[in-house]
Amino acid sequence: MLRKLAVGGLKNRWKDYLILLSGLIISSAIFYLFETLATNSRFLQANGEVVSFTGYIFNFGSILLMLITFVYLNYANNFLLNMRKHDYGLFMMLGAKKKKIGQLVWVETILIGILSTIIGIALGILASSFVPRLLTKLLGITPKYYEPFWGKAILWTALLYLGLFLLGAILNTIVMVRKPALKLLKSEQTVSKSFMPWYLQLLQALVGILLLVAGYWVISNANVLKQSTIPASLITLTLGSYFLFNASIIVIIDFLRKSRLAKKRLNTFTLGQLKYRIFDYTRILTVVSMLFALALGAITTGIGFRNSIENAAHAQSAYTMGILEPSNQQKRLIAKLKVEKQGKYKLKATENVVYLNKKQVKDVPLQMVKFNNSLYNIKYVNQSIPALEKNSNEIMSLLPTSYSKHRLKVVGQNAFVGINTKNKALFLFRVKNITNDYALLQKLENTKNKDGVTVAEQLAANTSVNGSFSSFKQLKTIFGGFEFIGIFLGVAFLAMLASCLMFKILSGAFADVRRYQLLAKLGVRKRDLKWAIKKEIGILFVLPGALGVVHVMFGLKLFKALLNDPYYAIWIPFTIFGLLYFGYYAGMVLMYERIVLNKKRQSD
Repeated sequence: MLRKLAVGGLKNRWKDYLILLSGLIISSAIFYLFETLATNSRFLQANGEVVSFTGYIFNFGSILLMLITFVYLNYANNFLLNMRKHDYGLFMMLGAKKKKIGQLVWVETILIGILSTIIGIALGILASSFVPRLLTKLLGITPKYYEPFWGKAILWTALLYLGLFLLGAILNTIVMVRKPALKLLKSEQTVSKSFMPWYLQLLQALVGILLLVAGYWVISNANVLKQSTIPASLITLTLGSYFLFNASIIVIIDFLRKSRLAKKRLNTFTLGQLKYRIFDYTRILTVVSMLFALALGAITTGIGFRNSIENAAHAQSAYTMGILEPSNQQKRLIAKLKVEKQGKYKLKATENVVYLNKKQVKDVPLQMVKFNNSLYNIKYVNQSIPALEKNSNEIMSLLPTSYSKHRLKVVGQNAFVGINTKNKALFLFRVKNITNDYALLQKLENTKNKDGVTVAEQLAANTSVNGSFSSFKQLKTIFGGFEFIGIFLGVAFLAMLASCLMFKILSGAFADVRRYQLLAKLGVRKRDLKWAIKKEIGILFVLPGALGVVHVMFGLKLFKALLNDPYYAIWIPFTIFGLLYFGYYAGMVLMYERIVLNKKRQSD
């Protein structure tokens, strides 16, 4: 009987549950996708050390996603209870025992958890089939041994998400059985109404503004608090957002109610709705504004890492590549490159010393990277011979690993000729743009020199820089991993923040049925009722979104040390995110209208 009631409840309200399921399905699908990358040890080991390191990145993404999901489920559970309170109260009035009601709550919550987790894993498996293409594009690798259907990922996803739902089911049961039947029956009639004296509102507004200013100052001066910057900014911005929403919005609403704008259409009704509910919405608006900032920030910084690869690679070495004894085929490939700086040198090597000709070094000085005030603010400077001999790591890293324990020495022409070893030609060059010449550089690296060895083979065991092209490939893998995580986390956060706000709005929708029914009986046209709904929900979506954008604009300053330009092409992620956010708003409006303007519901 309990199973029938639980399944019947899901069937009758499946459109309302769809909001909850959408957020959970997306969250569990992305978690599964991360785990297919983080728990597949064969995939991580077979694709090199840099890819192996990205396993830690994906684990970090999984942990962060779980923490946000835990917060999200808290609001989801409240939504579930609010939707079913009236039904549970009716069951109690008809003679059902609280124990049975508790079991019903438990069964319904677990059913939703199982359903969303199964669908999420299935969607994750489907999405994972496209991962190899994404990895090839974002990380610059052809992944080996990647498995879209991965047992460990299924196990971890099922255990963690079902565990969260089990905890939620227990909490829901405890909350529900403690409430009297009469209170449950009248839950839809409860109106949130709370007012503060004007001086407390003013005080809260000032505190909120000061906390926000303090949070933005902390972000803008990260060098002051250093490791404490992120926790300090999160605390100040969260509290500042809360106080600002709690105090300032009610003042704005009162001001608008006295203006001419309030006399148009149903604006007075809309503003009245917001005034009576704004205190109840303060916490959810605060959470949504922070989630909005996290979601938009994750996508923006993810794309920002992609845009920083080129400059970060150039900062690792003054030369793109060094080739010992270049073959004719390699010379032809080099001729096709857009070379910015090049140098040809003869070298001789003994057992533990590599010798260069002083005349050649003076004619074409060897260069090194000089940093100014940041990772990306660099310039290439010529090295003096004493400085070159004292610190030759950058140049030596461009040579094959067989010279890794040698030291560099620059000698005159006569001394160089007198060294009884074979001359070898060393060609160093730097291209203007690695991204544009990537295909040619990749081909050049895998082409054999006169000794029948490729550059990739010469430097395979070298853990040093190996030139900016080698760094570019490593950074493409690492930064590509951050981009991968940033985009998917942003999508997951967006789904959850929108769902949280939708839960809260819909939880009050059932109480609005009688109000809209009364307006309809008074002769208000349905078109005006729909316009009032659009404005009310629009304000609730715009408020946290606007504050979230401000948080992001300041928050991006935290990444100045890691990204070349955190604000580069920022309109792209903002536009994409805005369209997705608007899609949730449009869906919310339709669902709200279906509830409050439903003729059958109004006639009850």
